[in-house]
Amino acid sequence: MRIPGFIVIGGGDVGAAHVRQLLRATAAGRLETDRIVVVDRDPGCAAARQDDARVRIETADWSQWLDAHLAEARTGDHLVPYHWAPHLLLGWLEGQAAGAGARTERKGGPPPRGLPYEAATQAGDRALSYAAWVCPPLCIEPALCPHTRGAKDWSLAADLEKARAGDAFDDRIVFRCLHLVYGVGTIPVADIFAARDRLRAGLQRGPLVYLVATSSHCHALATLLEVWPVAVRGRDERLSTARRGATPAAP
Repeated sequence: MRIPGFIVIGGGDVGAAHVRQLLRATAAGRLETDRIVVVDRDPGCAAARQDDARVRIETADWSQWLDAHLAEARTGDHLVPYHWAPHLLLGWLEGQAAGAGARTERKGGPPPRGLPYEAATQAGDRALSYAAWVCPPLCIEPALCPHTRGAKDWSLAADLEKARAGDAFDDRIVFRCLHLVYGVGTIPVADIFAARDRLRAGLQRGPLVYLVATSSHCHALATLLEVWPVAVRGRDERLSTARRGATPAAP
């Protein structure tokens, strides 16, 4: 399997473990890659101790780096998210919408789905999981669950992509973070770009509310995001003001 490059979010213990596993996979002949870019605010993070020319540390805030550099990645590259990070791709998507002349507003987490674990995060997202227990960061999500010893007959990523009766949103964007090799879950950069293009295309339909989720088979962060073209919202506000008999504000 050949992946030109990886972007690893976080160079602490978890990120360093991801880098080690990727290097182990290359040493075992399971993976070919040219570069592993690790994004961390600490230039001396644990991942920086890897003595391999393919590993490069980018000293930056995660969100700021994604805003500035993710669009430069090759479509064949993969992103390795940090398991307990804020919903980074949601923030990146908001920035891409703004760049396309749209505005966004987070509407909080989606309605409860009846999963074993559901909780609101401090950022207002909803954390979802089919596991009511703590899973290891390098779990490969095998067909037999290591915890239950039974068949893993669920996929949260697939569930979130399916329309359900009574959905309180118009469309869904799910970033699938699935096991690639040696316990490392990744999101293809091509999938991230496709989500951006889908959101931009949706601007032609007017204001829309999306379910935006980053999800593995077992765990997810999900948020409702309203997106509208600036011209549409400005027009609606002016019409509303005119109906009230007031002078509309300048756009």
